[in-house]
Amino acid sequence: MLNRPVEVAVKLPKITRFLGAAVALAAVGHIVVHALSFLFDITNTPFVGIFLFFSMGQEANLPTYISALNLLLSGVLCGIIAFHEPKLKNRLGWHWAGLSAGLVLMSIDEAAKIHEGIVGVFLEMSIGRGTGIFYYLWYLVYIPIVVIVGFLYFPFLKCLPLRYSARFCLAASVFLSGAIGLEMLESVLKYAQINTAISMLFEETLEMLGIVILIHTLLMYLSERRFALTLNFANSNRDK
Repeated sequence: MLNRPVEVAVKLPKITRFLGAAVALAAVGHIVVHALSFLFDITNTPFVGIFLFFSMGQEANLPTYISALNLLLSGVLCGIIAFHEPKLKNRLGWHWAGLSAGLVLMSIDEAAKIHEGIVGVFLEMSIGRGTGIFYYLWYLVYIPIVVIVGFLYFPFLKCLPLRYSARFCLAASVFLSGAIGLEMLESVLKYAQINTAISMLFEETLEMLGIVILIHTLLMYLSERRFALTLNFANSNRDK
């Protein structure tokens, strides 16, 4: 029997709108459950499960799933580009592969909370609990990594057309302003025992929006360069 490849049309505007709507849903859910928590103690009611499901300050819930899934999707898209670039005799293939690996690791980190649950705890055990802006210690490790990666990928950005490199820089700026910038603000508020619901909202929303911008740029890159992906599910024990 002749194998027929399945063609799936990827429409950039619809995907971007869908991802943006998912981010909006997560943000609205966070606002609603925290607004309710100000009216009554929702954490001591049968509705605590709903609070935990939507609150961006919790783990293993809807916002975490959206963030981890979007990071994974961006990593897969970079992997597709990395797979095609050598065929186009483009010397940027290894850079795309590095981006793919990094984004997949970030997806795992987001889902498993490695930066807080492992790195942060290890640092706390090693040098003690932080104070003020360094109440959260994990970014003492991650900031140098960001600087090194930025330095290594600066030539990569220069090789790309401006419309791509500018969007990549925008995506990184939006993401890091939430992941590190507002995380530092939240660190100060947490140390001062001030409610962090609002700072968490902006922090997580900026992180997710940064990844949506990245995905949009990657899809635009794939579309304009007319990349195609064919899946062939073949049985190793073929009928004779």
